[in-house]
Amino acid sequence: MFGLGKHNLPEDVFQGACDIHCHLLPGVDDGFATAEKSLHALQVLEAKGVKKMVLTPHFMKDYPDNDSTSIMAKFEAFKMEAAKVSQIELHLAAEYMLDARFMKHFKQGFLTLDKGGNHVLCETSYMMYEHGITEMIYEVMCAEFQPVIAHPERYEYASKDNYFRWKDKHYEFQLNLLSLGGCYGGPAKAKALFLLKEGLYDYIGSDMHGLGNFERFLPEIKLGKKEIDALLRLKENNKKLFR
Repeated sequence: MFGLGKHNLPEDVFQGACDIHCHLLPGVDDGFATAEKSLHALQVLEAKGVKKMVLTPHFMKDYPDNDSTSIMAKFEAFKMEAAKVSQIELHLAAEYMLDARFMKHFKQGFLTLDKGGNHVLCETSYMMYEHGITEMIYEVMCAEFQPVIAHPERYEYASKDNYFRWKDKHYEFQLNLLSLGGCYGGPAKAKALFLLKEGLYDYIGSDMHGLGNFERFLPEIKLGKKEIDALLRLKENNKKLFR
């Protein structure tokens, strides 16, 4: 299907896809501001073939009102509205910042990515790996949760040694698709390509905060055949979270 060189993503790349990381739930973080914009995005994504989406609002100190109870209520209300315009299957999880509030969310109960209820989407500061993070992750792993590190390619402090050390600790990695198109800058793109080629990613997500970047940077993604095959394997891994 593909020759040598770089290629755009296949036209059917989103057919049957499950997006496990997006900020589509309106008005709760720095993602979609209104229900109207979120509903329009659902229609656009459904036309591309997306079948399932996991909504992952930020749980962090910047959004102190976000907790499981309040977010679940907002999700259920939005889900009813979404059913009027789209057949995409919606699920609720969260993107947890590894900060001072993380252990509080742990005690209250995580909103998890998967059907089994143990995959937890986590992120760190982009600038530095703060004190205590390793200990927090270790504690939740002892409780049989599986940490999934969101967009590791975006962490400026992270080196190849960091990535291999995290994989040795059995952390799983989630790629932001648009990192491959330069959405987050050249260094993040280079790291994403390295992690993809090394087979270190486990899942893929859009991390969509709005349609603008999605529509702008998606056409910028140019990959070789092996890289496209790797993306398609991540797509299948996403689906396995719900089996």
